[in-house]
Amino acid sequence: MKEFLNRSYLILFSLYCGVISFTDLGEAIPNIILGITILLFPFVVKKTDWKKIQYKAFYILILLVFVIIFQSVLLSRWEDFNFVNKLVLLIIIIILSIPIEKKLLPVFFFLLGSFFLLLLSSIKLFSIFLVLGKIDMTTGDQVASILLGDRPYVGYIYVTSFCLCLYISNSLSKIKFLFYALAFIYFIFILIISARISFISLIIIISSCFFYMKNIIKTSLIILTLCFLGILIFTFNHNLKKRFFISNNNYSLEQLVKFEPRYYIWNCGYNIIIENSDYLIGKGFVKVNNQLKTCYSSRKDFMDKKQQNYFVRRNFNTHNQFLNFFLSTGILSLFLFVLFFVFWFKKDYKNYYVCILIFAIFLFCLVENVLSRQMGVELFALTLIFSNTISNRDNTRM
Repeated sequence: MKEFLNRSYLILFSLYCGVISFTDLGEAIPNIILGITILLFPFVVKKTDWKKIQYKAFYILILLVFVIIFQSVLLSRWEDFNFVNKLVLLIIIIILSIPIEKKLLPVFFFLLGSFFLLLLSSIKLFSIFLVLGKIDMTTGDQVASILLGDRPYVGYIYVTSFCLCLYISNSLSKIKFLFYALAFIYFIFILIISARISFISLIIIISSCFFYMKNIIKTSLIILTLCFLGILIFTFNHNLKKRFFISNNNYSLEQLVKFEPRYYIWNCGYNIIIENSDYLIGKGFVKVNNQLKTCYSSRKDFMDKKQQNYFVRRNFNTHNQFLNFFLSTGILSLFLFVLFFVFWFKKDYKNYYVCILIFAIFLFCLVENVLSRQMGVELFALTLIFSNTISNRDNTRM
């Protein structure tokens, strides 16, 4: 019976990892699988399993969540508990992973899920191209419809998949060519969908190879080939050039900066910091979002009224997890979140595959409120889980 429960738990958790890529299409299925997993957890967890999360980075993460919960209760910020619940979910997902013995199975399921997402998106891309003769991947609701999710989150899924494929290629030599090919597909698709932060993440991931490589010639050839393909696609991909504000028009630097939505978002965040006297406790997550909306309504430097109305209608959050913690819950939360990354990196800085996962999620947190939505929490948790899987299996360099 115990063996059956363990096998069932492994399959359920792996299936959960597989469907996370489709969370934006509906949260019901991931939540149902997660609920069943929680019910089975007490029957499969062993006392020795708890040792798997006895490391400083996880303790700091728990302390961060505790501080935010305590602060929300103490200051009666009940409206913030929608966000607090997501932080609790983050801890729950990580704890649920500890009974898993065959650590690579959840990784394979995640890759399977992300590949199916890519496949479905490719079919939609191709069908639209056949009808219209072109595809606009710059802005608009059409992008989310094609990608079956918001571009930053979908892009991060593919970056994570790229990293995991590199790891598996190095770990399982018999099928390494299959996963090298899959990594190449993720690389090309990130360029096709014009995911900017994902593209930058890939550049850092590929470049950091030099600090860990053993075979200089092989690594150099791989990097040069990927760089050549990247430049080639960048040259002919008008969507990607537009996403990086490259055009034939002679825009000034100030005009180019204003094409980036985060220019206005972070500027409003800076204004809140200047006007904010609550550096220790912050203003609360909901209140910060309301103040951002007020800022969008009152700003005079939008390019036109249509752009301003778009910002007010979308009610953009801070688009930076570090800034979000500082404005909403104060300097202690920001310090703990930074400290979490420091100890996470310190723990496994010698392992290339762990480091590129850390780089990817760190960059993602710099441009998105990752922990403000369920998919972001799930991806953050899986990044930590998969990095521990890699760390426990192999602590060597490439």
